[in-house]
Amino acid sequence: MFESLLLKIRKLYQVFRLRLGHRMCLAYCRKNGVVFHEKSIRFDGFPEIIIHKNSSVTIGENFRCVSSRFIGMENMSFSKISVHEGGILNIGHHTGMTNSTINCHQCIIIGNYVNIGAGCIIVDSDFHSLNWRDRLDGTDISKKKNAPVVIKDLAFIGTHSIILKGVTIGEKSIIGAGSVVTHNVPDGEIWAGNPAKFIKKIKE
Repeated sequence: MFESLLLKIRKLYQVFRLRLGHRMCLAYCRKNGVVFHEKSIRFDGFPEIIIHKNSSVTIGENFRCVSSRFIGMENMSFSKISVHEGGILNIGHHTGMTNSTINCHQCIIIGNYVNIGAGCIIVDSDFHSLNWRDRLDGTDISKKKNAPVVIKDLAFIGTHSIILKGVTIGEKSIIGAGSVVTHNVPDGEIWAGNPAKFIKKIKE
């Protein structure tokens, strides 16, 4: 009986935490000028959302962001969406992410019906210059390179994959779990590995 009571308390705590996180995220999005569909968007837990000035963020209908150890494969992770000054982030309709990171410096476009698996990282920047001389004189951040990322409709990004700057992932394509994507992926293909390479075509 005591164990049953503890389970009920735990469940109530989980529900309270998820709903509180959702309300707080909605309030932050409103305050920072995010364009979104309030009635259908869903935040489960407490994602870290950072929207800098002069940036543009648009989120489509039925977007779901899971940021909780109670949901999904990850038990100690959270989601993070960061859009730096001047950055553009567009997320389409019916797209979801679980305990993953989107870090936008220039432009990240994510289409409709895109699934982003647990623990993924999507970035459009090197964050630092790749020239060691710039890292020595402290100019490495100011000299970093950015390039847009595009993930087209119906793409599936497998758990713990990393999408690097300048990459376009084609419509209906699949990225295998644990991949590091450094080159464009055409429509309707499966890629996997580090670096990700072509595996096969997807049958229609």
